[in-house]
Amino acid sequence: MKLLILVITILLILTNCSKIENLTQTDNSSSSKKGDNSSSDNISNDIITLECDGSSTSSSSFQISSEKGASVWRMFKNKDDCSYALVGGKDKRPWVRIVDENGNIQISKTYDEFGDYKSSFGNGLPAEGQLDGSAIYQTEDGGYIVGTHVYPRHPSYGYSHVFKTDSQGSIQWKRELKYKSGKTKVIHFIQDIIQINDGDFVAVGYTSGDSGNSIKGQGFMTKINKDDGSEKWMKRFGSNVCVFDTLDSVLEDSDKNLVAVGKYEKPCPGYECHHGYACGDVWFLMINPDDGETVFEKRHAYKRSASGHSLLKLNDGSFIVGGRIKESKHTPVNSAVWRISQNGDLVWSEPWTGSARKEKNDWHNEHVNALTLNSQGDAILAAGWTGLADVRKAQNFDMMVWSMDLNGNQKWIKRYVEPGKQSASSITPLSNNHFLLSGGSWFFEIDSDGNLKKIHQ
Repeated sequence: MKLLILVITILLILTNCSKIENLTQTDNSSSSKKGDNSSSDNISNDIITLECDGSSTSSSSFQISSEKGASVWRMFKNKDDCSYALVGGKDKRPWVRIVDENGNIQISKTYDEFGDYKSSFGNGLPAEGQLDGSAIYQTEDGGYIVGTHVYPRHPSYGYSHVFKTDSQGSIQWKRELKYKSGKTKVIHFIQDIIQINDGDFVAVGYTSGDSGNSIKGQGFMTKINKDDGSEKWMKRFGSNVCVFDTLDSVLEDSDKNLVAVGKYEKPCPGYECHHGYACGDVWFLMINPDDGETVFEKRHAYKRSASGHSLLKLNDGSFIVGGRIKESKHTPVNSAVWRISQNGDLVWSEPWTGSARKEKNDWHNEHVNALTLNSQGDAILAAGWTGLADVRKAQNFDMMVWSMDLNGNQKWIKRYVEPGKQSASSITPLSNNHFLLSGGSWFFEIDSDGNLKKIHQ
């Protein structure tokens, strides 16, 4: 009888774990050191550490659910009260939700103050586009600054906006990012937005509608007046050789300079740049916040192509960058993480790279979208997705998390295999020492070892 109970118990454990594919590798030649498969984290000994300034009233149980018709672009942990801000789209318009540290809804609003976003361009484009919320940041007065994205990415639909709300989500001011290059509309797609030390706001992203021309490049950074949303300065970065130079993430360094990371586009070997097809380098810029002038700019190439998409500052002043690489024309896109010094130089001689692979005729791509540290501050958690490259097949997108120490030594890799299409656009620390992967209508809660604890529905 005891033997029967033991067998049943083992089967139940194996069944519960079967949905998590453990891809931990013992040999990763791209790491600065050999990977260490052992984990120093012990879930039973986890210490709860809050990453916000307010006092916590959180219970050990966090619960969040998707909202019908809403799609999450970003999730941000607020510093003043441990609540969370989510931004995305619903009914083709910007959508914001604020939840407390237990996941209870405080605000949920869809904003329909920005026009109709219709197009008569034709040529296969839909008659109606959409304006999604793409970036959010809690402001020092308890409100929120929100950036947006126009989709499809075509100037016939109109311009994107930036808007400021009060603590209850009501709009205090909004501004259309209305620019032209000659007679051509130039659309600004906001990828990230923050409030900086002097109280004003800074947004980064990329443009569409011109090819850089004398303006130089498609990556942009703009400083916005906190009181009325007026422009203090707008700068374009990159070159006019390719189409989509992009700045994806921005923060302030210890000296109050602005640091941004993205992709500097360049032609792939043997090709000219084509709309939607180009190679690139990881792009690291330091910018003076007073006038937007470049302090320095560094580009880090990797074999065929590389790009940076997320940025994390460490206590020593250096930075972690998450993104992707491609070794050759005949290899899949792979997840990658770099460590970069305050001066923009590589700390690790090579980036950490993930587990993208080619199996028969299938290319399994990977991509890092977001970064955080574990609660001890000694390990990186990089979140993103994996999926098949062939659009003619079911691409089977799954969320993934990759963990490595601060020297680039791999700790573990997890892939979360569930029905449907999932991609982690954010990884957010929870007050119970877990982490929430979010993107679209999905929320996966994991512990510090990457074990899936709950799918929130």
